Amino acid sequence: MKKLITAIACLCALCIPSHAQFSVNNPQGYVKLTDQQYNLDALVLLNGIDGNTTIDYTGSESIEWRYTIGGENFNSSQKDIIPEPDMLYSIYVDGVAKYHIYTIDYTQYLSQLNSIEVIAGENQCSQISLNIEASIPEITYLDRTNATRTLNREFTLSYDNAAWQDSSWVNITTDTTLIINSSLLIPNSSFSIPAPYKSTTFRFYGDQWAEQLNIESDTLMTDYTAVAVKCYPRGTVVEREYKNEKDRSSDPDIKGSAPLVVEFESRANPLDIIYYEWFVCNVETPNNYQRYNDTDLRYTFEKTGEYKVKLIVTSNTCEYTDSLNVKVLESYIEAPNVFTPNGDGVNDEWRVAYKSIERYQCIIQNRWGRTVFKSTDPGKGWDGTIGGRPAAEGTYYYVIVAYGTDKFPETHRKAGQQTKYKLSGDINLFR
Repeated sequence: MKKLITAIACLCALCIPSHAQFSVNNPQGYVKLTDQQYNLDALVLLNGIDGNTTIDYTGSESIEWRYTIGGENFNSSQKDIIPEPDMLYSIYVDGVAKYHIYTIDYTQYLSQLNSIEVIAGENQCSQISLNIEASIPEITYLDRTNATRTLNREFTLSYDNAAWQDSSWVNITTDTTLIINSSLLIPNSSFSIPAPYKSTTFRFYGDQWAEQLNIESDTLMTDYTAVAVKCYPRGTVVEREYKNEKDRSSDPDIKGSAPLVVEFESRANPLDIIYYEWFVCNVETPNNYQRYNDTDLRYTFEKTGEYKVKLIVTSNTCEYTDSLNVKVLESYIEAPNVFTPNGDGVNDEWRVAYKSIERYQCIIQNRWGRTVFKSTDPGKGWDGTIGGRPAAEGTYYYVIVAYGTDKFPETHRKAGQQTKYKLSGDINLFR
């Protein structure tokens, strides 16, 4: 299973740098935040505070702890202290403030997650909203300049989804990180996300500090039935076995010789309920179309022209449309005047080169007018035998009458009539 992660905040829980000469001790656990963004030597999150909780100065110098409670200043020259919650401590060495530490009893700021609800809304085919009710207390602290700051907390919205990757739908897990701070307080907040392409279960949980402190937190869950639809239709030309047919297929373009057989795949996202409508029409007559309700469609284009194949996929709520262009090529036929049926695998049969031929008749005769070969299939040729025996070397004669799947162009005297070919000539057989 692949994972997609979005909106990740750059918050770090790091160890105290080696030059900082103090340590934290708390049997219930703690997190020391030392990134420069906090403007402190350490922001310490404690899983409760009791008589066994201490911050110890490990250097050999004489020090002084300074802090303020209720507007009154305090100091201590001991190497260790039992910290108070929500307290800024400054460690002075030789009368100079060298370290600044802020302590937070995290158990006093635990979040309470109450409910999560999907709000479909008018744009539910592209966006949905999640309404989350929770009580998440704001956590503030003082930095080394006594400026008040807010500690960000990260909550995770996780759900399974379907995504189009490498020409197919794959299952993914989407984890979106939601940052809760002073500007985004719950209860009763809504978050918009792209509408999922498969039915799923939304899970909302956190935060990251509680997780690192091994404090159990709630997980909100709600099921969702997907309605958003999308498709990536594809058409593949079915190649025929006759190698003398020109332009039998052309990937990735959908074009070729008539009768052109194309297999269309809808490739829609995996919904519980989905409907398919295929419309096939010649671009010159768009109102004259054929309609099908198959998931995938196999269609034969009999006539030369340009076509549009439109696919509409719908759920009970949403609709998505895409289309493909198909080109059936103009007719063509040409006959060779020499072949060498000697079994070497090269030019062993006499075959016409053709495309988009609807009807065909070919007769080959020897110099005395005897018919040695005839066919109504342009894909089949003469192998140079008569009655199963090798024909003599020499000159033979062919007559071909064929009709194309198109019509004579406007510049032709037979404009608008079906294209007709009359070919005749000699064939030189060598072994």
